Amino acid sequence: MVTNTLLAASLPVITTHPQSQTVAQGGDATLSVVASGAAGYQWRFNGADISGATNSTLQITNAQATNGYYMVVAKGDTGWVPSQLVYLSINFTTGGTVPFSNSGNSWAQANYPWGVCNIYSPTPITNGIAQVVAGPQLDQMLPVGTAKQVNNGYFSPNIGNRTVPTVAPGQTAYYRVDVTYTNCNGVSSTQQSTVLKVVTSSPVNTTSNLYFPIWIEWPNDPFPGFPFSPFNQVRVLGERFSITNEFIGYTDLGVPTFQWRKDGTNITTPENFIGGPGSYGHAVLTITNAQASDAGVYDVVVFGNNWFIGPKTSVSIQLVNGSGVFQVPRLSGSNFVCDLVGAPTRNYVIECSTNLLSWINLLTLSNITGTVTFSNSLDIAGSRFFRARLLP
Repeated sequence: MVTNTLLAASLPVITTHPQSQTVAQGGDATLSVVASGAAGYQWRFNGADISGATNSTLQITNAQATNGYYMVVAKGDTGWVPSQLVYLSINFTTGGTVPFSNSGNSWAQANYPWGVCNIYSPTPITNGIAQVVAGPQLDQMLPVGTAKQVNNGYFSPNIGNRTVPTVAPGQTAYYRVDVTYTNCNGVSSTQQSTVLKVVTSSPVNTTSNLYFPIWIEWPNDPFPGFPFSPFNQVRVLGERFSITNEFIGYTDLGVPTFQWRKDGTNITTPENFIGGPGSYGHAVLTITNAQASDAGVYDVVVFGNNWFIGPKTSVSIQLVNGSGVFQVPRLSGSNFVCDLVGAPTRNYVIECSTNLLSWINLLTLSNITGTVTFSNSLDIAGSRFFRARLLP
């Protein structure tokens, strides 16, 4: 008889993650984390360790216009575990402006997506509300300013501009326009423009590059199984592993590119995605000889018809017992019972031998929390040997 029972965790467990905040320029902010089993911490800003920031709280004073990502790694005797990424935004007294008007640009008309209400040609949306969405980073874009009732595909020369409070005049902003409307089936839908990267300045009256694709863009793409959601990983020292992210790339505005980030900072050069319209992009990041510092949050930025940041992958690094260590066995009736301490969320194969030469698989254990217990009947006819093997 073979059974297995899950026991206590070995890696630190973050129970309360830091939260994104918005403060006035020159103001103060406090980021905090709560983690069980943590012996220490290391805060990072834009992927780099902050010197001396090794407590569960991080005090930020006199916040200025440097935008970026914060996160913290919880450290224990067994490994490093990253928190989620957070962003400290500055609420400026006077924010930079981005355009709202699409005068003179026929491509900046919101059209019914292909196939909606049996419409298979570019047909401007006949009603709707247009809303600017903008921010200092792609994943910090929020609705700004008031929405505007529009018709005829949002084509209007007199909509005006919108102020982005979290972006100072002269700084870079990412922005798009969303048009929410009711289609002929009575269903509410939102058509998003492409995302533009602009420098905020004095009012601009045209958006020469704004474009509304006539299909539903990611992440609302209707293809089954899309998007691919990467899973969080626990890895051991010296291991080679890969992180995968998938997306749909359209080529009518040029060849899409993608770029990997770690903790909000670019770590690879942009790569071209070669494929036809509506084809899947497949981004793979391979890390060789994993070290403790590889613990972090990974994602991929896609630049194409629409810019977006894909799902995030949290990578924790186990420092000890990665291949699995048996504890002292004990008896339970006619069975012996043994604990295997290893890397949580990883799978192990328990192998058995009577001569240390030929081995057979006894069972596969799913080690959810870091320690897993297995049992087997006693061998009264001779010796029996066991070993553990970490699966890829």
